[in-house]
Amino acid sequence: MSAALASAKEGQHVLLLDRCEKLGKKILVTGNGKCNLTNLVQSPTCYRSDAPDHAGSIFSEFGLEETRQLFDSLGIYTKEKNGYVYPYNEQAASVREAFETALSHNPNLDILLETDVTNIEKKKGGYVISAGKKTYQCHSLIIATGGLAGPKLGCDGRGYQFAKKMGHNIVKPLPALTALKSGAPFLKKLSGVRNQAHITLIIDNQKIAEETGELQWTDYGISGVAVFQISRFAIVALEEKKNVCLSLDFMPEKTVSELSELLFSYMKQCPYKTAQSFLHGFFPSKLVPVLLREARMEAEQSIRKWKTEEISRLVESIKSFTLRINGYMGYEKAQVTRGGVDVRELTAHLESRFCPGLFFAGEVTDIDGTCGGYNLQWAFSSGSVAGRAAWMRNNRGREV
Repeated sequence: MSAALASAKEGQHVLLLDRCEKLGKKILVTGNGKCNLTNLVQSPTCYRSDAPDHAGSIFSEFGLEETRQLFDSLGIYTKEKNGYVYPYNEQAASVREAFETALSHNPNLDILLETDVTNIEKKKGGYVISAGKKTYQCHSLIIATGGLAGPKLGCDGRGYQFAKKMGHNIVKPLPALTALKSGAPFLKKLSGVRNQAHITLIIDNQKIAEETGELQWTDYGISGVAVFQISRFAIVALEEKKNVCLSLDFMPEKTVSELSELLFSYMKQCPYKTAQSFLHGFFPSKLVPVLLREARMEAEQSIRKWKTEEISRLVESIKSFTLRINGYMGYEKAQVTRGGVDVRELTAHLESRFCPGLFFAGEVTDIDGTCGGYNLQWAFSSGSVAGRAAWMRNNRGREV
């Protein structure tokens, strides 16, 4: 939608084809329905790719300020919460509607919904697009079909097929920003528990990434935004048959010595408690037996009998809890796709280096963002840059 708006300039005719019955369906599920549009904190580390530097050239042309101007032009008044930018009404549906209204009122733009593109051919002077029994011709073509995440929202990875046909390499697509699976026996008892933790992702005994935030335990593994942030790296490692585990620190604000002193202090104040009732003052009740089992301690043991050795084992359980990871949730649960069209084969304006006039934008490319509005920012930025470049290309003589 951003690409179409940017392309429809000064009489340039644009045809927008969408296989769904409604434009922008995927926007409806962003930010838990509140639509986290972007983030005031913009850093290269927020965008991942096999060629991470490529995103920088796009954001230098269409970054945060240009995106906020786009919102203003669409009549979307925004607000900010700790750097996260939302529509003021916190309704994703109003963002989708604003785009749809702007597109439908542009005299240079035609929209065809429920149009399933099945083939693309490069011809002299441009491209021929087949959709059922109909064909459409254009001088410039932008593929912004998304990835594989969200199949119920129209994402089927077809853009990868078109890109491969045009000679492009596809970085292996995998789910990202999704939950991780484990075979740990205690998961069913922990299912539904939420607690804060610092997570360190360890692959083949090497620390790869870390995040702090809320964990959500499930009967199959572990979820939550902090897990989503590191899932991309864990999933790639699992596909490469590497050993993957998480080291969980359930009290990251305390050092080992500080936590030891805290536990000794509370133990002296409540010597009548059992190990289980003692830890209930610190952690969710369902998590307590898991921590005690990890520390090789009995739930009904009197804490009066604890010595330095028991405290040390308990501190290690709290500060360095190991969870082995053996799988991940698929595209139906993933928020975004890792991988896609290799951006090294695209120009700084996302035009194919092999096929002049062919552009790629959004999730179909090998750039994905972390949680926090970054994937929508990439959609707005890449779509606008590709759309503007396609318009300028046509304007200067259709050099095909």
